[in-house]
Amino acid sequence: MEHYPQTFTKAERITSKLLVDRLFDGGGASFVAFPFRIVYMPIQKEDAPVSILISIPKKRFHHAVDRNRIKRQVRESYRLQKSIVWEAAEENNISIAIAFISIAQQHYPSNMIYKTVNKALTQIADRIRKQTAKTDSKDTAQTPNNQ
Repeated sequence: MEHYPQTFTKAERITSKLLVDRLFDGGGASFVAFPFRIVYMPIQKEDAPVSILISIPKKRFHHAVDRNRIKRQVRESYRLQKSIVWEAAEENNISIAIAFISIAQQHYPSNMIYKTVNKALTQIADRIRKQTAKTDSKDTAQTPNNQ
């Protein structure tokens, strides 16, 4: 297992409105890992192998201090565990855009957020590997033998 820096740089944040629109306009796959809905999408190779977006709706958490606390918990959990999904991205020579959207109505302790982010990143890495394996097997099946 390669060691990746445990930092969270500007390149790892989704800042492009076009990318956000593509991610949510049916281009990305999604699943629920309570207390988050996770949306992810393989994208063209960029500066960072994985970019993330964290969204905490004002409708559910009215105070900015509450939204900021949850975002801080998710960022820290991702920062400590990002190697899980970075390996899958680099193995397949792609970048991955991931959005964490809170669906909870209350705060959760940091250790629960940590476990949820771990579960989500592991699931994304597994899905990316399976998707790439399917693509590779289709390519080899379609290639004629030159004998």
